[in-house]
Amino acid sequence: MKKNLVFSLIPLVLVCGCKKESVNVYLIMGQSNASGCSPCNFLEESNPEIYAKYTKGNKKVQISWDVIFHAEGDFVPTKFGQADGLECFGPEIGIAEVLSSHFKKSYIVKGTLSGSCLQTLYVDKDGNKLAYYNHFISFIKDKAKKLENMGKIPRIRGVFWMQGESDSTDELCNTYGIATQHFRDYLIEDLNLWIGDHFNFVDAYISTKSIFWKNPGVVNAGKQYVADNNPNSYCIKTNGEDETAISLDLKCETGEGEDCAHYDSRSMLLLGKTAGTLLMK
Repeated sequence: MKKNLVFSLIPLVLVCGCKKESVNVYLIMGQSNASGCSPCNFLEESNPEIYAKYTKGNKKVQISWDVIFHAEGDFVPTKFGQADGLECFGPEIGIAEVLSSHFKKSYIVKGTLSGSCLQTLYVDKDGNKLAYYNHFISFIKDKAKKLENMGKIPRIRGVFWMQGESDSTDELCNTYGIATQHFRDYLIEDLNLWIGDHFNFVDAYISTKSIFWKNPGVVNAGKQYVADNNPNSYCIKTNGEDETAISLDLKCETGEGEDCAHYDSRSMLLLGKTAGTLLMK
């Protein structure tokens, strides 16, 4: 009798031993301020704790990234240099800070292309999927399958979409909101296998302080429209517009004059933390 009981427990033990772990996955997509052009060395004095942690790497948040010509297919600790250059960082640092304060382990998949235009490379106003949308969707799916092969159950919880500068031209700005709506809907549709119960779409205003962007107000209005008219959709106001906004500064830390396209290190860290908080809602 006891012998039969022992053998009857073996399948249960095997099943319990093979139980898969559900893990949260967060996406970063967009152009250069999503890729990351903010200099990490300026945090050494202003934020030494962050500088030390992300020089070494945050093991609690693993990242795989493709920023075109600079990529890592495996999941590795989040750190500086997983950006447009080894000396730079993007929103992944602030996002990782927020995630690691809430979870023992989480994952980021980052697929970005500096200078990329939503309506010529991702999705146009008519809803056509374009080359880099297809490229990054394939990359994200591959990372989800990689996690499955690692014995995980990936749950893609949301995306931080930092883009719009290249669509601020007279020809494209007025249809930016329509194209963003298509982009959001396609992400949910194409990644539905791994989304689960919800998917947060987190967007952010482009800078109104830059001399490069012709119609930032029109682009930002399109972003806000999508956020206001879709569930689990948020848009970060970044120009100090009101009491709900943050205020981001353009990069001038190098002493070589103001960079009118990219954010300084303080602003990028704040942008990432703000996005991370909304991704977790």
